Order: sequence, then C-alpha cells, then structure tokens
Amino acid sequence: MRVFVFLVAFGLGCGDSSGTSAVPSALVRVAGDGQLALTGTTLPTPLQVRVNGSNSRPYAGATVTWTVLSGGATLGTPSAVSDAQGFASTTVTLGATPGALGVQAAVTGVTPLTFAATACDHPTLALNDTVPGALATSDCRLGEFYTDFFDVSVPAGPRGLVITMEAPTFNTYVELYTRALGYLGYDNDTTNTNTQLTAIVATGDYVIAPSSFDALTVGAYNLSVTAQEPALAGCGLVWATRGVSITDSLTPDDCVDSGNGTYYADVVLLNLVAGSFLTISNRSTAFDAAILLQNGAGFLVAANDDSAAGTTDAHLVYSVAATGAYVLFAASSDSLATGAYTLAIAAATTLNSAPREAGGGPQLLSLGAMRMPPPQRLVRRGWRH
Repeated sequence: MRVFVFLVAFGLGCGDSSGTSAVPSALVRVAGDGQLALTGTTLPTPLQVRVNGSNSRPYAGATVTWTVLSGGATLGTPSAVSDAQGFASTTVTLGATPGALGVQAAVTGVTPLTFAATACDHPTLALNDTVPGALATSDCRLGEFYTDFFDVSVPAGPRGLVITMEAPTFNTYVELYTRALGYLGYDNDTTNTNTQLTAIVATGDYVIAPSSFDALTVGAYNLSVTAQEPALAGCGLVWATRGVSITDSLTPDDCVDSGNGTYYADVVLLNLVAGSFLTISNRSTAFDAAILLQNGAGFLVAANDDSAAGTTDAHLVYSVAATGAYVLFAASSDSLATGAYTLAIAAATTLNSAPREAGGGPQLLSLGAMRMPPPQRLVRRGWRH
C-alpha cells in the first residue's frame, strides 16, 4: 500500500511538462467544521481536508498531522496520509468537559487549518422529576438559539412520556432525540409560553433539548418528564418511536371523519428517514382495522385495511420517500366502530421485519389533513438527525 501511494504521489509530481515536481501547497476544509455534540460522544462527521499541490491538482501522499489545540478530545488518528484525491480525515471523540474545541490540520510547509467544535453538557433528568434550568449565552448555540440538553433513560418500554417546559419570560420550545441524536419529535405551544411534548418511546436512552421559539433568547425555566402508560387518548398529537406496541381503543372522543359516514381514529406522529421502510400492523377483534399514513404536507401516502384478505387486521409496509414528520392514523374502515386494538410499529428499518407486503381492498376512511406542529428547529439549524 505504501508503494502504491508513493507511485501516485510521484506520478502527480512528474506529470508536469516542465519537469518540475509538485509539492503540497494548500489545505482546504472539506467537512466537519463547526459541529456540536454531547460530551463523551464522537462528532457525527469526521474532520476532512484536501491537500492541493503546487500544480493545482489534488496531492496524494502528504502526511496530515491532526492536533487538539483547545478543549478536551481524543483523535481517531493523529496523522493521516492524503489519498489519490488529496483527502485526509480523522474522527474526534469529545471529552467530559463542555465548551469550545479547536483541532488543527497541518502539513509541513503549508499554512495549517483549524476546525472548531462545541461539546455540550447533558446532565441526567430522572423520570417523574423536575429540574430548574436557564438558557444562557454560555449554552450551546445552534444557529441563533441557545439550547440545553438532558439525558433521560427509559428502562422498560414502551412508555409514555410527558415532557413539560415552563418559563415566565419567553416562549419555550422542546425537542426529543435518541441518545445517538436520532431525531424523534418536537413541540411548541403557541398559545402561551409553556410547552408540552407527549411521546411513546421504546426502551432506551433519550435526550431532551429545551430551547426557545425566538432567537437569542435567555431566561429561567423548569423542565419535567413524567412517565405514564402509553396511550393515544382523544385527538392529541403524540410522537412515537419505532419498536413500540400500543394497546388502546377507538372512541367517539377520538379524531372523527364524517365526510362519508362517521369514522374514528387515533393519531401518532413519526419522524421518518428517507430510504428506510416503515412496517406497521393494526389488529382488532372489535372492528375491521385500518391504517393511514400522511406526510407532513397532509397528503395520504399509504393506506391499508386488508379487507380483500378477509381479515380484520391491517398491515402496512411503506418505503419512506422523504425525511420528515408523518401522521399515522390507527383507524377502522367500519363507520361508527369503537373498541380495542393493538398498534405495532416495527423497530427494523428494512423489509426484514415485514409480516408480508401490504395488500387489501379499497380504503373507505379519508380523514382530513392533521395540523402539524411548527417545523423542527434543531434540524433546520443543522443538528444531526
């Protein structure tokens, strides 16, 4: 491998018709600058540079030395040799101390580059507990918004979570992530300064991110998380993770479609990633179960009631076309139907979890578009999801 790299570098140098040899002349940032991550975790995007030669071509075979200039972090590789395209990279694992981090990339004889990152603190918030907090200019800043982070562990799911943020002086905003910062949900109650996010989550570790709806806002708040039985009462907005099973009932107090008969449905919000598969089943012995899925714009993208298969259960496998929020209706294809059902959302993101491909006859239910919450802030601010 070393001989191959040497030959590539030699070829780049001797390809010049004047006979002069190219040397490394410049470093260019390619990826990884300006990231934020939780203390003790690895930055989601490796730091990467491109080495350019004096012949204005990518330079292979240059040794790039990576050095932590400020803050605490561990580098995946302290040095890397640029490849045939001139690229060299390293991973960065943040230390336990929150704050700013600086990492330098250097090649002998070339002006070095510095990458910036921020390590964000994330204290633990226990279930059924309340903690005081404050947004401050010293907090992690995502774009124009100061944000805090709290770890929450759910040892036995599925579990209902009610996350409440109260502040007397500013309009609050709350988001929910997996521990690996996979995006799950958000909420902002525009009718007052307080926010309540309800979710049904699988066993695992999660991160709550309290922030503000308005830019550059600071001030005190209280944050609480209450555990409850997983339920979809009424026609409220409840986020859910993959890998949960919810036993509930259709009642006249749920969402109602009366355009062609009267149909009841419970509602689940899901954040889905393009290219993945969503596998859902809705089972009931009380009525002919149905599943409908809308995208964030309110368009129906998938539906199933399996009536043609002669069962009362519904099965749906959906190939996610676009990343974002989706509205899932656990419903019935029978007018005025009520009773118990079990909604299961498979954990797997591939076709392997599918009981079978979705099929079935015509779907009678046609609920109108649900009102979605405001667009998620951290995703728009470049946070990983």
